[in-house]
Amino acid sequence: MPYRDLRAFLERLEKEQEVLKVEAEVDIMYEVGAVCRLALDRGGVDGNKALYFSHPKGHSHSLAVNLLSTRKRYCLAFECDPDEVHQEWVRRTKNPIPPRIVKDGPCKEVIHVGKEVNLFQLPIPTWNDGDGGPYITFPCHISKDPDTGIRNAGMYRAMVHDERTLGILAAPYRHIRHHWEKAHAQGSSFPVVIAVGLDPTIYATTVASFPFGVDELAMAGALRGAPVEMVPCETIPLEAPATAEVIIEGEILPGALREEGPFGEFTGYYGDRAPRPLIEVKAITHRKDFIFQETYTGLPHHENCVVTGISNEAELIRQCPLPGIRKVHFTSGGGGYLHVVVSIKKPYDGYGKMVGLSVLGTTPGRTVKIVTVVDDDIDPTDLAQVDWAVTTRVRVDRDVEIIKDLSANVLDPTMILNEKRGGSRADKMVIDATKPLLEPLQPECRPERRVMEEVMRNREKYGIN
Repeated sequence: MPYRDLRAFLERLEKEQEVLKVEAEVDIMYEVGAVCRLALDRGGVDGNKALYFSHPKGHSHSLAVNLLSTRKRYCLAFECDPDEVHQEWVRRTKNPIPPRIVKDGPCKEVIHVGKEVNLFQLPIPTWNDGDGGPYITFPCHISKDPDTGIRNAGMYRAMVHDERTLGILAAPYRHIRHHWEKAHAQGSSFPVVIAVGLDPTIYATTVASFPFGVDELAMAGALRGAPVEMVPCETIPLEAPATAEVIIEGEILPGALREEGPFGEFTGYYGDRAPRPLIEVKAITHRKDFIFQETYTGLPHHENCVVTGISNEAELIRQCPLPGIRKVHFTSGGGGYLHVVVSIKKPYDGYGKMVGLSVLGTTPGRTVKIVTVVDDDIDPTDLAQVDWAVTTRVRVDRDVEIIKDLSANVLDPTMILNEKRGGSRADKMVIDATKPLLEPLQPECRPERRVMEEVMRNREKYGIN
């Protein structure tokens, strides 16, 4: 059964002892970010906890952070085993379930319109020392193509400029940008909904690299096995998730720009400060006792590594046409975007490069910087194994390819200013770390197989569990 909303998912996480409740008063200016950083560093990739701040300083509403920052919690959202999450994604997304429009929902319990709007009444943290201001870091931006009416949902950081104005960064390849450029070319403002505090399957599809024209909320319906209920907005011609905690209604104004940034990005480096589009907020609606959901962004590991990483892995498997792909892993060090490791059953020499190039040709491959292809005896999630394959199976003169001038992630910290402003294009690398078939390497050294299997069966005898 799908989670009806954020609260149902939180209840499940508490039952699984995956939530750390912080009852002390915590300042949203830097202190929340510091606590998140501490929890992620101490817990690590697999052992960190979701954080629930009961008393953000100066606010009467709680703050939930990093709910999906482990693969275990992500798979709890899908109610599937971690080994099955990619197959379940591919299976379920074959049958999109469009949203269902309803008249009312919990997100409408309190309504602020016009001069009543004040973004500073929301517990929005300033996360890192160099951030240009408070940022909504886990929003779902919902919009529609002004020509076709096809719905789109995506995640774009939202800087709070003042009580009624947000900033937005959307790279040239982002779908929402295609939409607003169409509207602005017609001289019109572009309506957008920002939903916060959602069923986790909505977030999973919000960050997924679906092809242009796919309705992410219909895909969320497919993943949860039931339609996402949507309610009409108060001030703009869009609909919003009915069970959301907070809804922000706004318009992206044609020609209006304001300095946005810097911001501590998913790469662990600060992004640039530059003039960027504005969202003029028309209304804020919310539950009476809303929970504001956010995520810490900065030096990996963090929540984006998991949510974006698994979604990209599943979409890559779905979109890559070549056979023989066994496993796919977007690394935490690459923030769930920049480095992907693919294990394959290799039928002939040269196939590793074919797979690498095919990966770069998919929608999730658009923002990949490095593709490492390994044999199926290597676990792509085990970076020690990957390192061994790269250092012992790669001949640099033959197995490394650099491809020039491809669409790239605008937040790659090595991208120079002209590349960022020139269509977000950069060079990429494919590393074929598979063993050659025609000129085999020396045999690999392993313990005697029969003895190794016996030792594995009796590992408690040696005190090794």
